[in-house]
Amino acid sequence: MRAKRYNSGKPRLDLLPLDLLTGLSRVLEYGEGKYGRNNWRQGAPATEQIASLLRHLQPIMEALNSDSREGLLDAESGLPHVDHMLFNVISLRLALERECEILRDPGLPKTFESVKKQIDTSGGGC
Repeated sequence: MRAKRYNSGKPRLDLLPLDLLTGLSRVLEYGEGKYGRNNWRQGAPATEQIASLLRHLQPIMEALNSDSREGLLDAESGLPHVDHMLFNVISLRLALERECEILRDPGLPKTFESVKKQIDTSGGGC
């Protein structure tokens, strides 16, 4: 006999790769030491999240285009740039929810053009 479970339609969190979550956790721990506990939850503009993501992407691209792999780790934290980018993507998602109210809407537009149109009609940005 097996216990009943009603999991239909619920997110399959067991599909998340735990090793990636470990890297993300380390970035959050580093940020806690640098900025204070849960400082990131206060939010930052989407443009700042994108700028940070690109700053972490640049050394990865440079490392991949050279014989050296030294650029794969952030010099300040010692953590992989890609783990910082995971955090930036999560923060960007939260910023877009907060600033644009697009991503939290169950009637989420299906294409980039419809998202762009929604942003453009909201007064030139979000």
